[in-house]
Amino acid sequence: MARIEGGFQRKLIGTYLLLVLVIVAVAGVYLYSSLERTPIDRLKASLQAQAQLMSNEVHSALLSRDAKQLQRLVQRLTQQVATRVTVIEAGGRVLADSERTLEQVALMDNHLRRPEVQAAISDGVGSVLRRSDTLGVKMLYLAIPLRQNGVIAGVLRVAMPLSDLRDDLTLLRRTLIIGGLIALAAAVILGFLFARQVTSPIAEMTAVARRMADGDFSRKISAVSSDEIGQLGNALNLMAKRLEDRLAALEEERTKGAAILDSMVEGVLAVDGMNRILFINASACRLFNISSVVAEGRPFLEVIRNKEMLDLLNQTLREGVFAPRELHIFTPVQRVLQVHASPLKGSERSAGALWVMHDVTELRRLEAARTEFVANVSHELRTPLTSVRGYLETLLEGALEDREHARPFLEVIHKHTERLGRLLDDLLDLSNLELGKVTLHRQPTVLAEVVHNVMAIYGPQATKQKIELRTELPDDLPRVMADRDRIAQVLINLLDNGFKFTQKGGAVRVSASLAHPTPDTLHPIVDFVEVAVQDTGIGIPSQDLPRITERFYRVDRARSREMGGTGLGLAIVKHLVKAHGGELLIESELNKGTTVRFTLPIAPPGTDFV
Repeated sequence: MARIEGGFQRKLIGTYLLLVLVIVAVAGVYLYSSLERTPIDRLKASLQAQAQLMSNEVHSALLSRDAKQLQRLVQRLTQQVATRVTVIEAGGRVLADSERTLEQVALMDNHLRRPEVQAAISDGVGSVLRRSDTLGVKMLYLAIPLRQNGVIAGVLRVAMPLSDLRDDLTLLRRTLIIGGLIALAAAVILGFLFARQVTSPIAEMTAVARRMADGDFSRKISAVSSDEIGQLGNALNLMAKRLEDRLAALEEERTKGAAILDSMVEGVLAVDGMNRILFINASACRLFNISSVVAEGRPFLEVIRNKEMLDLLNQTLREGVFAPRELHIFTPVQRVLQVHASPLKGSERSAGALWVMHDVTELRRLEAARTEFVANVSHELRTPLTSVRGYLETLLEGALEDREHARPFLEVIHKHTERLGRLLDDLLDLSNLELGKVTLHRQPTVLAEVVHNVMAIYGPQATKQKIELRTELPDDLPRVMADRDRIAQVLINLLDNGFKFTQKGGAVRVSASLAHPTPDTLHPIVDFVEVAVQDTGIGIPSQDLPRITERFYRVDRARSREMGGTGLGLAIVKHLVKAHGGELLIESELNKGTTVRFTLPIAPPGTDFV
């Protein structure tokens, strides 16, 4: 504080002394020039009067054209008035000069261009203060024209040296300098006292302002006066109070903004003009599996190693325009991101970029699935319709009259129309299940009854295909909370697949057991009954298992279509099991068989219908 006070004191005293010095100097120069100009003006008036008195005599001598007489006249006049007298003809040639002999006069320069001569010719009177080229001393010159019949015949010039006047002016200048120095000494003393009075409260304000800069607003400035410095102290106190309130409000807004950004589903990323990460919200951290503490302040490429994203960032910073783009990232997991990159404008160029990132991976997967679904439906409909159209065209061309061949054609047409009907029914069921339009009539159901009813349907087929069909159901199996008809539909679809892909001599088994919940299940506090449909068929390759429940997905398309399958059975099973609150699990080993397991919640005691 002492350093600041001393520095400010020195500046204040220096400014004060400089101001006093300027005032004294300006006043001294003004007084000196005024006092110098006054005697010179009086001297000019005296010289002009003398010149007017001399002009009659000189004019007469000038008309006589006698150079000697004119020289004697100017020397006599000089002795009378103690001034230098010069007579110049209209062309500028010097005719007589009191300070030169006649021979010297003949050698003098042409005086037409002398300023006093020019002024006398043009204005009637000319005066100038300059150094004499002839005598080498500073003199005051005054010239008047000599006229004859209205025409200038010559110029009379009188001059007086300023040596005596210069001595008087030197004494005056010494007096002014001594007075100025005395005034400066007094100003130094007064300036020091004044500066001490001004800088003491300013030093206190400086200390308080430093504490404000450090975030301490507790100390206030004591206003000891009502002048401008006291008002400044009060203003600083008011500023500190408002600044404290404003900082608290800004901190609250910053907290709200951070909470809003962190709660956004979209990832938000801000980068400065040097490619350093300024901000990254929680969603963006999850997308890239990074921490905001680690990422913020580091270069973009060190945190996110993706060339496409770096190119988009550089383009945004370089061009400074909005740039939407869809990018693919492969770490930590493969994702598709829809990035909206906007420039952050600075004073001269792009100061950074703001990214808003949408994870559209699932959307793109659904779009691909929709495209594939449309293609599959078109294919599934086109195949039977092509066959039907072909057989119908054959019948219309005359085969209808051939009863021996017409009936097989009609049987094939009937087979394909039944397949189309099953396909449309399955599509309708699947659509209603996915849209949640199917109403389940869940009630306590004895699972064994449903299983035995479905097994009775497939008994003749098992005998025909020589496939062993058996059930393993415990007697104490509790009732399940399910829609009887929908569970029968699930079992029919699973058994249908088992019979299709199991060779003669194989086996299809339906079993059930009590399954206790785990933390990974959908309802970890509810007990379930697990139903398993196991066959000894051809099995499913491991690479096909993740997609086996997708619509129209078939491992062996030709065989499935030959057996009348629509490719929607397992998709319907999956949605029906999920609608009951259960889970579906498929296990398979190629050439050894497949086991499909699904769970159903146990009916609570005392429940009759839901």
